[in-house]
Amino acid sequence: MTTLGSGTLALVILLTAGIGSVARGQEVAGGDSLRVSLARALEIGRQQNPAIRQAGYQRSAAGAGLWDAYGNLLPQVTLQGQAQRTESGSFAFFGSEFQSPETYSTVYQWNFTHSLLDAGRDLFRIRSARAEADEAIAAYDLEWWETRAEIGRQYLTARRQDALARQAEREVERLTEHLRLAEARYQVGAVTKSDVLQAQLSLNQGEVAVLEARQAAGEALLALRRLLGGDLPDGPVALTSEFEVFEPPFEADHLVAQALRSHPGLRQIDAQEMADAAGLWIARSAYLPGVQFQYSLSRSVVDTSGFNFSDFDDRNFYALSLSWELFDGFTRHNQISRANAALQSSRAERERRELAMEEAVRAAHSRLLTAFRAHQANLISVELAEEDLRLGEARYRTGAGSFVDLLDAQVRAARAETDRIASTYDFYLALVQLEQGTGLDLFPERIGS
Repeated sequence: MTTLGSGTLALVILLTAGIGSVARGQEVAGGDSLRVSLARALEIGRQQNPAIRQAGYQRSAAGAGLWDAYGNLLPQVTLQGQAQRTESGSFAFFGSEFQSPETYSTVYQWNFTHSLLDAGRDLFRIRSARAEADEAIAAYDLEWWETRAEIGRQYLTARRQDALARQAEREVERLTEHLRLAEARYQVGAVTKSDVLQAQLSLNQGEVAVLEARQAAGEALLALRRLLGGDLPDGPVALTSEFEVFEPPFEADHLVAQALRSHPGLRQIDAQEMADAAGLWIARSAYLPGVQFQYSLSRSVVDTSGFNFSDFDDRNFYALSLSWELFDGFTRHNQISRANAALQSSRAERERRELAMEEAVRAAHSRLLTAFRAHQANLISVELAEEDLRLGEARYRTGAGSFVDLLDAQVRAARAETDRIASTYDFYLALVQLEQGTGLDLFPERIGS
């Protein structure tokens, strides 16, 4: 809302664009609105968010890989069978015709193969599969923690827009009162028509700001709906969690220590390091021999005088074999070098993540403290600006001040209230960022339920 000489107020009103339509819809619909707390939004997101479901599928597949690795320790058993009937006929050979009788034949065979010592690779494959399963679990937890932070940020953004939209509506009410005051003073000849025009212009621009806030409301809910997997109705939605700023009780060193101990991002790289270590041992075991035991049971018969089998051809086969590749060029050396490089890379990646995590946690903690101090300062600014506006209104009523002075005081009051609202949600956005960096739930229990 701007007036002649008061352009700053338009920016303030535009910043208050939020989900004013949602707020109005809640007031009108009442019990018909879907009430969604932050805790409920997180619950829906964990169940319905597509990225979380994808990570869950990968986690399930990794568990199946562990069963496959254990299966390598068990023998392989195969059964083959065949039954065949050949009708009688004749064939010619060098001008002579010969008759072939009707024949029946059957064959079945059992094969039992067991790798007794696959150069120790089976044991390392189990270790690798277990590490991959742990990595998939950590990846799921990390995906959920990232999505959780994104849902929290969007929920806070929607509530922030709601608060700013309500502030914009209050400014419209205040501008309406100023218009009435200007008209009343104009009717008695105390001011010129210019005061009335400025008041009307400011009111019109304030109403436009409310319309823009309603547009922003729809966009905020669409973004939240996407994060919740589309599991929100098209009707009014009431975001019910209230957020009160509190003095942060956290110590940066303690938060860093907890993050380095339990953050899913570090658990993921730890599992990757274990898998790479197992891969290195698998590559090294290529220099060792492998021992395999094989047993085969075969039964077959061919009957040419009718379907009457009497004597089977029994054959049993036993084999114990040793396989030792003594030289294959430098293939194994290449595989070991690559596996060792992968392991060292995982260890370096963990160091990189630790440093980045410590930086992120300390920066988020500092940002949280700054947001708290800014909010405390903004509370004082609101009180001072409201008092300044009250005095400005009194001066204008008595003719001691101009309408431009009144509008300037209104701009300062609106900006102070907007800054207070913004600092409240800046505080909680910093808290969400601190949660994301530490992997810890830091929200007070009373908030979000």
